[in-house]
Amino acid sequence: MEETKLQHVNNFKIVGKLIKADVKLGTSTKTGQGYCSTTATVQSLVNGINCEYEVDFYARQMTGAGKVSSLYTTYSKLSELEGHKVEINGSIRENRYFSSTLNQLISAQELAGRFIKAVPETTTDEAKWELGGFIAKNLVEKTNKKGEVYRYDLTLGSVNYSGSALSLFTLHVDPSRRDIINGVEGYEVGQTVRLNGCLVFKVETVTSESKNEGGFGQGVVRTYTNKQKNFFIEGGTAPITDETKFDSLTISDLISAYKARDVELSEKGKNKEVAVETTSTITKKQTSLI
Repeated sequence: MEETKLQHVNNFKIVGKLIKADVKLGTSTKTGQGYCSTTATVQSLVNGINCEYEVDFYARQMTGAGKVSSLYTTYSKLSELEGHKVEINGSIRENRYFSSTLNQLISAQELAGRFIKAVPETTTDEAKWELGGFIAKNLVEKTNKKGEVYRYDLTLGSVNYSGSALSLFTLHVDPSRRDIINGVEGYEVGQTVRLNGCLVFKVETVTSESKNEGGFGQGVVRTYTNKQKNFFIEGGTAPITDETKFDSLTISDLISAYKARDVELSEKGKNKEVAVETTSTITKKQTSLI
């Protein structure tokens, strides 16, 4: 498969303690090929915040040359690294599926691991990412019930290795980072950029007690875990204008194919026909391409 010339950087690096490795071995019903599917849960202390990351690993048992895959062997033995500090490298992926419960398409950002290795316990925890692509939607304020801005969201369009498929990633800006907000606001939709940042998947235990209104004695105490997944932007390049730039026609074609795939997923979920939506070319006045 030939590598695209389009800007398509997509990687992350996580260092932390592997607390669980859920290993599943199976055989594909379509190909008869054996595979290993493993989910690794890693705890890291990032910027003083307790974070927890779930990273998915997948590998077929045999390579095209008919040999046992080294990745298959590594992933199938990940439970041996439980309790140890590890370094994981991989890429961010968008998982789109139709939810029959919500009766709508869902887009989830997941961490797809590629390489994992044990590292010294003294290695500093970290969780960094880097993505290249085009601005698909300008900054959008996210507010709570009190009308307070708790986050800004930016949508970046990124392609796979061959440039044939589009993923749309929602990246975040901490409202206290005015320097980052100013930098991102300088971008226009359609511009090609490369962004980098920090994965802050915060985990906190919350305890609450319900009052026995009109009753007596102690209320019921409940403890639950609250998780927040943030892909915080920490920096970005100036608009890229070299041969890796996305032109308006390429962007339009990619978005059209993306929306056609949405239609396909919806049809499978709803089992009925849906009209395909077309897209327009870029103008500088646009704030969104999707």
